[in-house]
Amino acid sequence: MYKIWRVCFFISFLLFTGCSQKNLEKNVSISKPKQEKEIKQYPYCKKHQSIMEFATKYIDEEFEKAYLKEKDTVGAKAQIYLIENNTQTVFAKNINAARKSYKTQFELAKENNCNIEDFKTFPLDKIKEKIQLIEEKK
Repeated sequence: MYKIWRVCFFISFLLFTGCSQKNLEKNVSISKPKQEKEIKQYPYCKKHQSIMEFATKYIDEEFEKAYLKEKDTVGAKAQIYLIENNTQTVFAKNINAARKSYKTQFELAKENNCNIEDFKTFPLDKIKEKIQLIEEKK
């Protein structure tokens, strides 16, 4: 008799838990993780910006030391002419190397949707603006 009660209890326990499990499955929906494509941000934007900042600073400092500190606009304009015509003077070579680096990094940053708002004016154009300001003050 004890075995019969035990078997009945065990069967009823299984039926009860099975039914309640089915009720739970109807009431609770398990959300599956969405498999959305994660948009990965380009990791080298800061590197490009840093190189462009360095090139800008280099060009600015070289012109400042050589021409703008003394307000030598004629010499600065002559040097810009030599730079733009890719002459082989040491000053022009160094500035052109910095310009090339700047342009390469600018293009890479632009292609990869980096923030380039602060870099849209190229360094030599900034020097030309400074020369113009010096000339206007004379």
